[in-house]
Amino acid sequence: MIRPMPGSTASPRNDTRSRLEVRISAEDKNLIEQATRAGRETITGFVMRAALNAAEEVMRRERITVVPPDFFEAIIDSLDAPPQRNEALTRAAKESREIPKRK
Repeated sequence: MIRPMPGSTASPRNDTRSRLEVRISAEDKNLIEQATRAGRETITGFVMRAALNAAEEVMRRERITVVPPDFFEAIIDSLDAPPQRNEALTRAAKESREIPKRK
């Protein structure tokens, strides 16, 4: 799914003012042309669909953090556990409420 840039009023699929050019080998171009003919699709449509699918997959991976199951369970357990008092932190908080300024 394509999303418009913040502040943009144009629909991204209908905004044809932007261009993206790439240089590819003749062999790669031939393969893309064969695929577009086989899929009865334009080269632009084919390349746009492939590039956008790849971009969305990259962004999806960027938003997800994968951790081992035991690590995930430890995080959940620590969030579910009642808070534990930290005496050193409590003392430090009572000692000074001022934030030291750098000189």
